[in-house]
Amino acid sequence: MLILPTITVLADDRNGHNPHPSIRAIEEAGGSVRVVAPAMAAAELLDDTGGVVLPHFHQGVSGNLLAAALDADMPVLATGGGMHTLNRHFGGGEPLPISAHYPDGGANPLRHQIYLSPGSKVAAIIGSAGMFRVNSWHREGIREPQRAERLMTIAYQLDDGLIEGLESKEHSWVIGVQFQPELGDEVPASFNNLFLGLVERAQDFIENNDTRRTSR
Repeated sequence: MLILPTITVLADDRNGHNPHPSIRAIEEAGGSVRVVAPAMAAAELLDDTGGVVLPHFHQGVSGNLLAAALDADMPVLATGGGMHTLNRHFGGGEPLPISAHYPDGGANPLRHQIYLSPGSKVAAIIGSAGMFRVNSWHREGIREPQRAERLMTIAYQLDDGLIEGLESKEHSWVIGVQFQPELGDEVPASFNNLFLGLVERAQDFIENNDTRRTSR
């Protein structure tokens, strides 16, 4: 029987028939989801988990849980405001208010052009680098002065230099993107590969850890 890799998603709850879009994206990519409320997050909740998602609109995150995931080199995907959480955890500054991204009061997102760097993990995962048009559901953003030195910029917005993607220099698969790839109809279809890649990495992480536990 095939056992699906479990991904921990930091969210207030599963919300019945209207779950957070990242939950749907993970399940459609072949993963199983464990929803953990940020206020309740603790490192032991990562047991039997293969990866972590810090989605947009989550209300904070336990530093212990994220630190445990990073110490184990567990794959982590942070989207939207989750990228800011990741940046702060690595020592970066607070995001700046960006009111221009909500021209109609927030009813609809802007879509803007970003540049994704060749050689980045994200470019390898989605199959190409270069220019992409993505959603912009954020009121905050970071530029290079706010970026944590331990993270590297892999994508940025062309017109104002806002950082749109970060990757850890120290880990195998730790990625943050300012946009929200979980909203699949608002980004190029290739960005769905981020969730496929996360589930694949989570499976590898679980299998490798099981091997290590068995060999002790």
